This record gives sequence, C-alpha cells and structure tokens, in this order.
Amino acid sequence: MKVDDKLLRRSLDVAMDFAVLKKEGFKDKIRKFDESIDIIINIKDVNLNDPKNRIDKEIILSNDVITDDKPNICVIASDEILLEAKKIGVDTLDSEGLINLNSEEKKYKKKFAKKYEFFVVEDKLMRDVARYLARFLGPLGKMPKPFPTGYGIISSPEDLQVAFERYKKVIRVQMKKQPIIFLKIGKKSMDADKLFENMKTVVNFIGDQMPHKFNNFKSMHLKSTMGKPVKVSEQFLNGIEV
Repeated sequence: MKVDDKLLRRSLDVAMDFAVLKKEGFKDKIRKFDESIDIIINIKDVNLNDPKNRIDKEIILSNDVITDDKPNICVIASDEILLEAKKIGVDTLDSEGLINLNSEEKKYKKKFAKKYEFFVVEDKLMRDVARYLARFLGPLGKMPKPFPTGYGIISSPEDLQVAFERYKKVIRVQMKKQPIIFLKIGKKSMDADKLFENMKTVVNFIGDQMPHKFNNFKSMHLKSTMGKPVKVSEQFLNGIEV
C-alpha cells in the first residue's frame, strides 16, 4: 500500500479530530480522559507458520508514549538494584517474593503477569524468573528479553535508571498468530509532531520486518480510544468531511 509522510500526517490529524465528540447544534465535547492514539496494521502475503516471519520485539519510539510519572513496570531484583527500584518508586519483587509467588494459586500468578506492561529483571535472577513465571509471562510476550530484541534484563543500578527512562518510550511489537499489529503510539494530549514521529518510527520498523516492505501492508488505520477509525488511504480521506 501507499505510505508517505503527507498521507500519514493527514490521517493522524483526522484521527485526532474524530476524538472530539461533535453534534450539530451543540458545542464540541472533549472527553475527560486522555485517550490513547493507536495504529492498526493489517499484513498480507506473510506465512506466520514460519517462525522467521513472526515478530516479538520491543522498540524505542522517538518520544515518550507514557504521559504518567512512570512506566508500568515491575522490577525483580536484589541488593542495590532492588533498593534503587524502591527509591524510584516502581513495584518490586525480590528473590524471596519470587519464591512465595510461585506458591500462589495459578489465577493469582496470571493476574500478576497481566498487571504490568513490562518486567525488568536483574540478570542473576533470570533463571528463577524463567522457572517460576515463564508459563505466565511467555504467552503474553512479557518475558524479559536481552538486547537487541528487548531491554528488560539489567545488571546494575545504573542499568535500572536507563531502563526506567527507556520504558517510557518502549512499545512491544508482536505478530505471531494473526497477520495484524495493534500498537499505541502515544496519547491525545501529546504534541502532534511527536505523535507523528512515533507513528513514523512504528511504520518504518514494521516495514523493515516485512519481506516486501510496505507491499506487505494490506491496510492501516489510526484511531483514538473512543474515536472512529481512520483508514490511511487517499480514497477514505477524500470521502469524509472533517
């Protein structure tokens, strides 16, 4: 499909406009919560039965995708790294807590795995994390990955500081069973130029993963959490009134 900056930017502008509730004769209404801006890419002509064609990576966007004070991470660590994590104010789990978690019921461990977007683990505890949590984190794509596929395995308090700031910009890109990729590129409150930069990073990254680049894109849509989807195509954009 056609992918160029002008088309992407125009589509983003329309998606942002669609996030505003409009009704003839009434004042425009902006929703009270900060909606996410999402991109949905449908892929074609890619055989997902071949593991080489699947995607499971973390990528760093150009700008923060997190607008809150801190990313939704859990740090599993010991000693100095654990103390640094508590100082930063993120949720933590030490080696004893990891063992205790393993004794909990299955439904509790599933809930724990779903609670956090990312898990950051001290390298020496990775074996225990794999032993106790792999069956719960793995299906969700949340097992900490070493560089270059991910950034969740650390070895020092300095690494944790870097990871903390990095995870404000990191998103998980997955395409395993279905030829569709759904990602958050930011929040509606963000500057439009920064949202556009994030979108370009995502589109270019996924294009680079495809055997025939953008020719493997069947379709692409943008939408806010509650807004109508916008198809990234000249035909769609020319047929609407904004």
